[in-house]
Amino acid sequence: MNNSSGHSAVAYKTHPEFIASEQIWIYVSPILIFIGTIANTLSIIVLLRKRMRTSTTMFYLTVLSFGDMMVLYTGLLRYWIKSAFHEDIRLISEFSCKIHAFLVYFSLDFTTWVLVAVTIDRCIFVCLPFRAKRLCTLKHAKIVVIGIALVMTALNFQLFWGVSFEVQLGELACTHVNDFTEFAWPWIDFCMFSIVPFTIMIIANILIIKKLFMSHKRVASHNHEAAHSEHSESVMNHSNGHSVNVHAKQRKVPSVTTMLLTTNCVFLALTLPIVVYLIVYPYVLYDATDHVTAVLQLLWAIANMFQYTNNTIHFFLYCMTGPRFRRELFKLFNIKTRSSHELTMTMEMH
Repeated sequence: MNNSSGHSAVAYKTHPEFIASEQIWIYVSPILIFIGTIANTLSIIVLLRKRMRTSTTMFYLTVLSFGDMMVLYTGLLRYWIKSAFHEDIRLISEFSCKIHAFLVYFSLDFTTWVLVAVTIDRCIFVCLPFRAKRLCTLKHAKIVVIGIALVMTALNFQLFWGVSFEVQLGELACTHVNDFTEFAWPWIDFCMFSIVPFTIMIIANILIIKKLFMSHKRVASHNHEAAHSEHSESVMNHSNGHSVNVHAKQRKVPSVTTMLLTTNCVFLALTLPIVVYLIVYPYVLYDATDHVTAVLQLLWAIANMFQYTNNTIHFFLYCMTGPRFRRELFKLFNIKTRSSHELTMTMEMH
């Protein structure tokens, strides 16, 4: 987009808002990259452990961790290098401008739809348990991931002719060069990156919660009937054993569901700001004053930090809401949990 506001190329850079945005890029970016690298690496190691990698849910989360790493190293790393070392890898050549823009959009969309896929997978597992064995297989999960990659490639391929070199704010930039990528594309991206995925996630999670609530009521009813039964002691013992098994199965499902629901909510909260910014930005920048331009730069930095935080903290969400994930993490570092320690003590006493 041409610099239509008429302000000089450097005037907006003297405002404190722009200086603050530069500080955010320089100091916050490497922190997120460092934490995200360690966190996602740990996620991949834990999710690839023998007991974890047989699950389709854990397979999707493994792919998601690789995708998060790609997002950090294609998107955030570029901004850090640009602000800290005043070198923009997109300005190396026309090809670098186009390929980098494509990789950033692709990686962001890819991770979003992998999250959608794992949510749908969990929904089928909970709501259609008899069909889940046939539908929710590792083979099908791999096909889904490949399909997502192909669709996201086709969707973002237009960036190869939609972005190029152009003078923006008085400086050479790799930016949108036609009305479609500048005005229509943000709305398409808004739908594909935020609204459509999260709508699917919400519907899937509502179905899961509804199914779990109904299952819980059935289990409670079963326990109530068993407590008042006049069967023999052997029958009662068998009934109680069955009830315990049902309870154990019911506990496993909510833990994974809680983990995914938390991840979904965090996704919307942290990615919505940048999507809204991209929609509003073209209309505000036109005829913007130097001060408004500086404020936009600050808002852009903040919105990006929220977005890249989403690709950084999945490991911590898994730790907080996933007991199975925590157990495998503790085993990885030979850390005994309280329950395993108590079990060991009991065995030694006998």
